[in-house]
Amino acid sequence: MVINLLGAKPAQDAGEALLQTSLTPLTIPEMFASARARFGEQVGYQQKVRGEWETLTYEETWRQARDFAAGLVALGLEKGDRVAVMCENGLPWVVGMYGLYMAGGVIVPLYVELTSVEAEELIDRAGARIIIASAKPLERLGDSLGNVEHVIVVGETDAREGQSPRFLRRGRPSVLPFDQCAAQATEQSRAALEERRTVPDDLASIMFTSGTTGGMKGVMLTHKNLMANVESTRRCVQAEEKDRLLLVLPIHHAFPFTMLHTSTAVGAELTFENDLLRVRDRMQEVKPTIFLGVPALFEQMYRTILRRAESEGRMELFQRGLRVVDVAKRRTGVNLGRLVFREIHQLLGGQLRIIFCGGAALKPETARAFFRLGLPLLQGWGLTEAAPAVAAQRVNTRKFLFSNYFEEQVGTVGQPLDGVEVKLIDVPEKEIYVHLHGEGELVVRGPNVFAGYWQAPEETNAAMAGEWLRTGDLGRIDSEGNIWITGRSKYIIVLDSGEKVVPDELEGRYGQSALLEDVCVVPRRNRNKTQVGMIVYPSLEEAQARLDGEMSEAAVRKLVQEEVDSIARDLAAYKRIGELMLSDTPLPKTALQDIARGQVAETYSFDVETWQQQAPAPPAQPEAEPASS
Repeated sequence: MVINLLGAKPAQDAGEALLQTSLTPLTIPEMFASARARFGEQVGYQQKVRGEWETLTYEETWRQARDFAAGLVALGLEKGDRVAVMCENGLPWVVGMYGLYMAGGVIVPLYVELTSVEAEELIDRAGARIIIASAKPLERLGDSLGNVEHVIVVGETDAREGQSPRFLRRGRPSVLPFDQCAAQATEQSRAALEERRTVPDDLASIMFTSGTTGGMKGVMLTHKNLMANVESTRRCVQAEEKDRLLLVLPIHHAFPFTMLHTSTAVGAELTFENDLLRVRDRMQEVKPTIFLGVPALFEQMYRTILRRAESEGRMELFQRGLRVVDVAKRRTGVNLGRLVFREIHQLLGGQLRIIFCGGAALKPETARAFFRLGLPLLQGWGLTEAAPAVAAQRVNTRKFLFSNYFEEQVGTVGQPLDGVEVKLIDVPEKEIYVHLHGEGELVVRGPNVFAGYWQAPEETNAAMAGEWLRTGDLGRIDSEGNIWITGRSKYIIVLDSGEKVVPDELEGRYGQSALLEDVCVVPRRNRNKTQVGMIVYPSLEEAQARLDGEMSEAAVRKLVQEEVDSIARDLAAYKRIGELMLSDTPLPKTALQDIARGQVAETYSFDVETWQQQAPAPPAQPEAEPASS
């Protein structure tokens, strides 16, 4: 059963209306050509390399991408060919990506930290004939490169015998430096390039993700999918030519991938930074107006602010400032954070108008902490299959500064973007019914919804409910149309009593403890009964502080158990942890630093020595500035 709680027009109508009123062309080459025509001499992209700024205007980027495209055509790239890109964020990423689109190719972005087995498998599954990669991932690749014919190397790699990748020593595929690809162009390849035409329904990208139904799948996104999402995102963020974006998230992920296109579409200035320890410096230099991040990054930023205040002997002053902000907010609705904490604002560049969090659920206390500092940390929601943005909190400076609206809305991911419709459906297998509980699985329909999974029709069908994309997320929709995510439908634990336990809810509660660094709630079978289990990776730093040197396994286990029991006092009995496991190594993470549930093992062991060796080293500069997280 599909319930429309928004009272909106059918998604086909909403989607068509969006496309008809869109300022963004429906193919990426057309969008980029438009940006070049409007913003040609403006700096579009920049990056600091070895202390020197490297910049590209829109005109320069267009010309370099065009030459690169002609080089790809000369190497034999046909329209629809897949090209794997596996390198760090930077100017070559932009030139290579737009050049690939101009040549009619399909980009397959891969995470630079993939193991050789993972990378080779995905390259082979995509049928990529060309790889664009930097030295770091290339050093890990071996002999299993499928049908790859050309490797285009970004930066330098050690080609000495015995140290270079095995495929370099084999002599196949051919290896070409990135800056020499354009030199391969011929009159014939340039003429062929002029004949290449891209239409909105052409495949633009294959992005590998765990998908809405589990397992690694290649999400097929068309030019129309991506450009429709760019237009929706542009309207939501109110992005425009005068904006400056600082991008620290890896572009292989759909969230920064689409934001890069959004920045291009509006003529903004985008700065790349791959080293999180240098984010503070970049913020002060480029003074961004928009900053993107994930929950782990913002949590670390706030911890760094606290460490700095404490190391400088100003913690009491900092806490007094928080009390002043709280009192003013409670009595008048006015946010004094910008005034009270103006030094922190200056350290972040002083011109941030919006900070967006995506990729995973943001803890409410993290959002409130940023609000108290006068920083509008807003949340969005989506999935790769939706290109990826589905909903987001809207930017409203007046409401943020002069009301309690955002404080009251902490936890919501906002309303659906323009042109996107969201509804709820029943989940009978989990005994969840919309008409009974006001909650169900969120489904999405709109021009941003993917074309299917690469070479996986059965998985594609499983991800759809008729014309609707099943997100796998449980949620509710309030009277204003705001979406509240309550958990993942496939991870709901149904107890023998019929009670339902939402792992996300418990992980949110237990994750607030400084002692419980990584937390994953899982179902466990004990004496033929289902119970709630939890895997915990304890914080070494916090445990040392609490145990005062007594670091035996028994002492750590007792400490963690007492912490878990303390938190459980506020939980219903059926939600309490029946089996607690400790891990002496961090739990597996995704590239965006949330727990990779599909990689969590059935059992874990705990050895104190291993735990102490695995723990991350403390920050080299505990007094670092707030943005140096």
